[in-house]
Amino acid sequence: MINPESLLELAESLIHNQTNTYCSDLHRKILLSTLRGERKTYEQFADECGYSCKYIKHDIAPKLWHLLSTAIGEKVTKSNVRPILETQMRSHHHLDRSNFNWQVSPVREHRENLQEIPSTMNNSSQFLSSPAAKLTRANILLVDDEPKNLKLLSDLLEEQGYQVRQAINGAIALEAINLAAPDLILLDICMPELDGYSVCQKLKANPQTKDIPVIFVTAFDEPWNKVKAFSVGAVDYIHKPFKVIEVLARIENQLKIKQLQQELLARNAQLQQALQELQRLAAIDSVTGVSSRDRFNEYLVFNWHQASKTQTPLTLIFAEIDRLDRDENNHMKAQLLFETAQTIKNIFQRPQDLIARYEDTTFGIILPDLEIEKGAAMARTLLDRIKKIEISGNESNFNLRIAIAAVLPDRNFQLESFLTKCSSLLDRAKQEDGDRIILAE
Repeated sequence: MINPESLLELAESLIHNQTNTYCSDLHRKILLSTLRGERKTYEQFADECGYSCKYIKHDIAPKLWHLLSTAIGEKVTKSNVRPILETQMRSHHHLDRSNFNWQVSPVREHRENLQEIPSTMNNSSQFLSSPAAKLTRANILLVDDEPKNLKLLSDLLEEQGYQVRQAINGAIALEAINLAAPDLILLDICMPELDGYSVCQKLKANPQTKDIPVIFVTAFDEPWNKVKAFSVGAVDYIHKPFKVIEVLARIENQLKIKQLQQELLARNAQLQQALQELQRLAAIDSVTGVSSRDRFNEYLVFNWHQASKTQTPLTLIFAEIDRLDRDENNHMKAQLLFETAQTIKNIFQRPQDLIARYEDTTFGIILPDLEIEKGAAMARTLLDRIKKIEISGNESNFNLRIAIAAVLPDRNFQLESFLTKCSSLLDRAKQEDGDRIILAE
């Protein structure tokens, strides 16, 4: 007769090979007792292990027989499991012992790994290695003033791989949440001093905890109880006595929703960063590295309103490189524009000053809170330095025409008129020979 331990090892190997699932300690206990011919009822298993009979009868045992049936390919029950496994064992008689050990080694290795898990984690948390196990690493806080309820739910959830913490009342629950926020809370309503409604309200009023999903688990089943639960911020409601499959489904559903919400927030943050980068790039001229025309327009409008409120001067300079647009060497043109832009930046260095490429060969310089005389002095410095620019070792042959206008904005003078005035000054400068600086009268 084949010993029960060998049959148990074969069963675990078949389940792992066919379903990629490991048996829990409770599964092994039930199966080994059955293979030994012990006539234990599920009630006796429940008393020995501290689980509820309903949990073992309606969840653990059916899952065990389903896994075996799937692995072997025929229906397996408590009454026929031994002969079926003995038949499977005999069908492996052609395999030598070393090969059989190789097949079951993953199961043995899994057992050894379970023994190395710190004592703070229940071994039963390693129940399944299925794709859903990614969610079962979640941390769940149970809040109930009945120790029996805490143990029942704790055993159930740990068996499914969740990390579980317990709180015997609302005050302890709030302290535990402040120390380490859980991924989800199962909360009883009827508790002394601080009931579940009050706990939930406090959580939702706190920005640090308002996004933690709360599921009420309670014996109250009146419609107004459910309405109040959702009104204080609960995401779901489970009535006692509950069905195991319902509890697990509702928990998994809320954890999936939370995971998707977190992924959505992360993607929104990435999109926001991408949008900011696009806006930054749109505000910069790619050839010269200074601000773009759009940024110039935006900044000019802003400073016009600021100067109008504070009654401070606003000076505007247009500087155009004349005859450059007729240069057929595009590379030389781009290099000269870049060097000119950098020279302007080195002169107008105040944080509030803005240099932009206004048109093809024209730069616009916005100088908030600066008198026209100081702007003119800086323009003369620009004219001196700009002539020293060399491109490819050769002095450039061009003229720089500069127009300067300043204003104290008021209701009688519009921004469009200010821009027109400065543009007209630049046109006047272009009509004269050589470098020119023209100031508004």
